[in-house]
Amino acid sequence: MESPSEVKIFFWLGTCLMLLLAFGLLFFVMFYQRQFLKSKQLEAERLLKAILDSEKRERQRIAKDLHDGVQSDLRAISNYFLLLSRKIEEEQIQGLLKETQVALEDTIENTRLISYKLIPPLMETRGFAVTVHDYFERLSKSSGKIFALQEQNDEIVIPNSLGYELFRIIQEFSSNMLKYGSINECKLFFYENNNRIFLELVDDGVSFDFMACYLKSSGSGLQNIQSRLKAIKATLEQREIVSGNHFVIHLPYEI
Repeated sequence: MESPSEVKIFFWLGTCLMLLLAFGLLFFVMFYQRQFLKSKQLEAERLLKAILDSEKRERQRIAKDLHDGVQSDLRAISNYFLLLSRKIEEEQIQGLLKETQVALEDTIENTRLISYKLIPPLMETRGFAVTVHDYFERLSKSSGKIFALQEQNDEIVIPNSLGYELFRIIQEFSSNMLKYGSINECKLFFYENNNRIFLELVDDGVSFDFMACYLKSSGSGLQNIQSRLKAIKATLEQREIVSGNHFVIHLPYEI
């Protein structure tokens, strides 16, 4: 017959064993859940990247079709009208031909602008900073507002794949500024600090809370900004200022 001390020992050994099994089971469940969530997150990131890559390829295709096809055809038609206007002497028809040619030139310029917005050609040849500078010059001219890029280090190099997404983010922000913000001036600061790259976007327009608007927005603009930030593993910080808006994009350490 077992003594009370032996029973007590077996009891505590059994209790410890049960606790170890319970903790082991709990650890296994938590580990499985963590791996499952990690797997789902990686799958979501791969899906998002695939969607953005697909969008980029489609933009490239449409931009090429516009440049090589539509613009060339419109230019040929414009030249035909120019030849006709030189051969026809009737004043009424001359005026009609000139008006038609002006309309064609406007259409050519519009298709060139659409093609540029789809895929900025300078991105492949000159890089991110030059592309943004050119975009801001065009935007300032067309909108009558001031858009300026302020670089503190012109030696910063951003890969085109990352630069493309950043360019789309800046496009979305600037479109929102013009559509809803009633801005007069916008400045983009582009610099490096402690081996990390930052983009600061400051405007003097109507102040708004980005995250609050994003959570209740049904439009695609803010959704696109968040999706692209997530795709390049960047974060967005909104800083408080007296008037206007101040956003800071933190790029990952390794680029």
